[in-house]
Amino acid sequence: MRKLILYATLALALFGLPFIAYTAEEYVGDKKCKACHIKIHKKWLTLGHSTAFESLKPGVKPEVKKKANLDPQKDYTADASCIECHTTGNDVTRPGVQCEACHAPGKGYTQPTIMNKKKWKADPDKQRKLALEAGLVIAPDEAKCRTCHNEKSPTFKPFDFKARYEEIKHKK
Repeated sequence: MRKLILYATLALALFGLPFIAYTAEEYVGDKKCKACHIKIHKKWLTLGHSTAFESLKPGVKPEVKKKANLDPQKDYTADASCIECHTTGNDVTRPGVQCEACHAPGKGYTQPTIMNKKKWKADPDKQRKLALEAGLVIAPDEAKCRTCHNEKSPTFKPFDFKARYEEIKHKK
């Protein structure tokens, strides 16, 4: 039994923890995006995606929680099944559905050699290609949205991708 525990601990240390640390570092957070995309960030702040994590707190949106048979006074901010859709990268330090939840983790494509205003003005096609190659998702597809907007959610409502996308889309 001791050997089993030892092997499991070693496996986690060698394979699990580095993967968790690596993926967490791939996200840059909405403040990095805001530096250049101020108008888009301001619009995002008016949408439910920006406050998704807040809705997990006790006393917030009690009518919605009651309708979904949830306890409106319970704190859901540590519930793994909730934070996977109410945070970015499944991490409470990135609350809400931030830019990278739709556009993919930004470590690669937010590099100054790619996200550079002068370079984009000089050769937008080249910079766009570099950003895409580095992992940028220009526009999420319906499948991406449905990873959260689905019947598993206790507050699920029928989801019309085209209509909802019109609410959140933004200019380049």
